[in-house]
Amino acid sequence: MKKLLSLTLALAGAISVLAQQGTIEYKMTMSGQGQSNVSTSKMQFASGKVRMETSLNMPGMSHKQVMLMLPNKPNTMIMLNEGAKTYTELNTNSTPKDPNAAKVTVKVVGKEKLQNLNCTHIVVTMSNRPMDMWTTKDIAGYESMMGYWKSSMSGGNDQMYSELKKAGAEGFVVKTQMKNKEGGMTMELVKYDTKPVSAALFSIPADYKKGTSIDPNKIQNMTPAERKKIMEEMIKQHGNKQ
Repeated sequence: MKKLLSLTLALAGAISVLAQQGTIEYKMTMSGQGQSNVSTSKMQFASGKVRMETSLNMPGMSHKQVMLMLPNKPNTMIMLNEGAKTYTELNTNSTPKDPNAAKVTVKVVGKEKLQNLNCTHIVVTMSNRPMDMWTTKDIAGYESMMGYWKSSMSGGNDQMYSELKKAGAEGFVVKTQMKNKEGGMTMELVKYDTKPVSAALFSIPADYKKGTSIDPNKIQNMTPAERKKIMEEMIKQHGNKQ
């Protein structure tokens, strides 16, 4: 389910608007084992700078995560810990690559209308995981941030974007939905506007200290127990408990 969350957030990042600034909010509903948990994700952007705040609510884990992506720090994700007043820079170029990630297929299901937007319903299969997605071109300018996202972090891969465009399905993500034996996740657009965004939101506060970085390649070679310990440390460092 964590992989599903990461993939969904990555696809949500592959959106944009012609305006230089704005706010996008999504609601994510995760279900499994007879439970349903609602999380939220808010992306604010201005002049190529992106701030993403995610409030996760899952069994055994409830915390807020804040990430910055800045043009002057390409291929870098800055994770802020507002509680401890620390930050960590993660070089996304060092993120281990999934050998199956390049195997992406896009199948067009048809045209549908969601939230009064004309959408293309497609099924995207990545790493053998199918996911329904609805995209729209009614909200223009998605190309600009898609290009920025691709150059700034591992938000999918080139083939995924290529297949979306080949199918005529590139656009602003309105909804994604995925189900499996464990449960599923639905992510839906709940807000979009182009009101001014404060420049202070895209800066690392002066009183924040740099925290310990974690090398994704080292995590890949760890035992399950070691990975669990690292994940717990990451949550403490990068997420604020609610």
